[in-house]
Amino acid sequence: MPNASKYGPVALILGGSEGIGRQFAEQIAAKGLDLVLVARGGGPLESAAREIRLAHGVNVVTLTRDLTAAGLEEFIDGVLGAHDIGFTVYNAGATHGVGGFLDAPLAKATNLVQLNCTGPLTFAHKLLGARRARKRRAGLIVVSSMSGVCGSGLVATYAAAKAFEIALCEGLHWELSGEGIDVLCAVAGLTDTPAMRRSGVSFTAAAAAGYVAMDAAEVARGALSQLGKAAVWYAVGQQTADAMRALPRGQLTEAMSAASAALFQVRAR
Repeated sequence: MPNASKYGPVALILGGSEGIGRQFAEQIAAKGLDLVLVARGGGPLESAAREIRLAHGVNVVTLTRDLTAAGLEEFIDGVLGAHDIGFTVYNAGATHGVGGFLDAPLAKATNLVQLNCTGPLTFAHKLLGARRARKRRAGLIVVSSMSGVCGSGLVATYAAAKAFEIALCEGLHWELSGEGIDVLCAVAGLTDTPAMRRSGVSFTAAAAAGYVAMDAAEVARGALSQLGKAAVWYAVGQQTADAMRALPRGQLTEAMSAASAALFQVRAR
């Protein structure tokens, strides 16, 4: 669990108004760190900030921002200039839904790439670079998805973008762990969050198909416990992740595509 003595007094939570991001914010605030919460929706963001201030007595700054909008580097520079950020959680997500790659506008795919590839890449370079230049410790958790373990039909771009996050964190962990900079990719499984419900997941259908949704607080707690210990943490468990990756690649893609169809109650082909 991060604390002020290890990374500094302020944590930045991107996508911190609800779901897994909100749970990260709650658990980090409980340890005494002040927060900067960033999300697109001002209402839920302000509500989360009020409740966290009341529960934990920490300072919480809110910033309403679409992380796919132009000027991301300038936005980060502003945050760094105003706050002593030592720990960051990149949990920004999107209501992605399912569907054929060619059946949706190109803009939908590029938006997912911007949010899940360009976003964490830019934040990692700017935030971790600033900490290293000052010879100070830093922590970064990027929240990915089990969709990223292989290519998957119906969520092709989303799966590819989430795979990017896993690979990026593995490389950064290897490069920076010896410099006091901890990087972890937290790979979430099916988790009951407002964003997943907005995406159209049927949790009733998921349960009928044998999928058990995780609790967002458990995902955040597990990820925080692994920061500084590993490059990647799988919320479903390492044994389950290893078993999936041991399957022939084509078989795994078939299984993941069928799972997407089942969760969203659409035809597999």
